[in-house]
Formats: sequence, structure tokens, C-alpha cells
Amino acid sequence: MKLSMLILVAVIFLAVLCLLPAFFRWRRHQRELKKKLLSRLSNRSDRLLYSLEMISDRYMARDTKIFLIEYLLSVITQLVTSNYKSEFVSKQADLLRLLTELKLGRQVTAKDRVVSQEQLDQIQNSLQFMLRELRSMGESYGASRVIIRHHIVLIRYAHALAYRDLLVRQARLDLDNDKKNRALEKYRIALSVMEKNASVSSSKREMARLQSMIQEVEKVLFSKNNKAELK
Repeated sequence: MKLSMLILVAVIFLAVLCLLPAFFRWRRHQRELKKKLLSRLSNRSDRLLYSLEMISDRYMARDTKIFLIEYLLSVITQLVTSNYKSEFVSKQADLLRLLTELKLGRQVTAKDRVVSQEQLDQIQNSLQFMLRELRSMGESYGASRVIIRHHIVLIRYAHALAYRDLLVRQARLDLDNDKKNRALEKYRIALSVMEKNASVSSSKREMARLQSMIQEVEKVLFSKNNKAELK
């Protein structure tokens, strides 16, 4: 009986010895995988913050900005809990201060407008990245679909508004060069862009302005055509 017990213990001991290397390899693989996932999360979040900083306050709704900063702070908390250190994690204090200023309405706003195609492309790239992150955020962050959808609509409007600003600038340059027909066409395109985003309340103000611009140009063109006919 004692001999059989000794044999059983020896067999179990040998089995454990054989399994230990595999177990340690598994643990090392899990640690490396977790590190990669945390690194990816940190890098994506840092890029999201960079994208947020790229967008003028004219285009980024305050509510969306607050929502994204709160998300970024939740990511930092997750990284800190996992003892992960990165340059992004070191920005926690700055983000907390920015969030407080936004909520209290104390942040100095910069409402610069798009003035070139290059700027529009940069904004579009930043907004597209935000949209991708928002769509995956519902699962990881626990935000409801209604909230995510709300911010997606506002970010799409941000791109439309930036495009509207560029078209209006180009139209004004056309007017300066006495190219009223071209200017009118750009104003009309800008109006149609805004009309596609009519669900956003501020779009109504932009549409009213564009309609006024269109009417002014049409009035000048109509008067010009009448004079030409009289001659």
C-alpha cells in the first residue's frame, strides 16, 4: 500500500514537473498579450486625444468633447490599475483640468475656420478616427447606443460644417474675382451639405445665412442679366 502511494506521488510529481514549463510559458504569453493590448489601448487613446486637439471649437461640440475626455480619463484609470506607464498616462492631470474647465464653461475657445483643402483633409482624418473609436466604444466603455449615436451625428455635422466653411471661403474669393456664377454654385453646394445635417439644431442658423448669401448673389446676377437684355 505504501509502495503504491509512493509510486502515485512520484507520478504526480513528475507530471507537475513536466507541466510547469508549459504553465510558465502560458503565463509569460498572457503577460505579453496583456502588455500588447494595453499598449494598443494607450496608443489609440493618445491618437484620439491628438485628434481632439486638432479640431477647432467651432466644429467640436462641447458635449462631445466632454464625453471623449471622460472616456480618455477612464482609459487612464484602467492603465494605471494595470500598472502600465506611458506618455499618455502622464497627461491625466491636464485632462482633469481641461474637463473641469469645460464643465464650468471656463475654457478659452478657439473657433478658427477651415481656409484650405489641406486643413479640411486633416480635420476629416481626425473626425474619421473619432468615428471609428466611438463605434467600438459602446462595448468597452459601456455607453448606450443612443448616446453613441448622438455623438456620431455631431461629429458628422462637424465635418459638414468644416466643408461648408471652405466652400464659403472659396465662393467669396470667386466674388472678389467677379465670378458670381461659380460663387453661387458653391453657396448652393454648401446649403445642400447643411440640409443633409438638419437634425442638428445649429445647422438651421447656418442654412439661414447661406440662403441669405445665395439671395444676394442671385439678386446681383438677376440685375446684371436684366441690364444685358435691355441693351
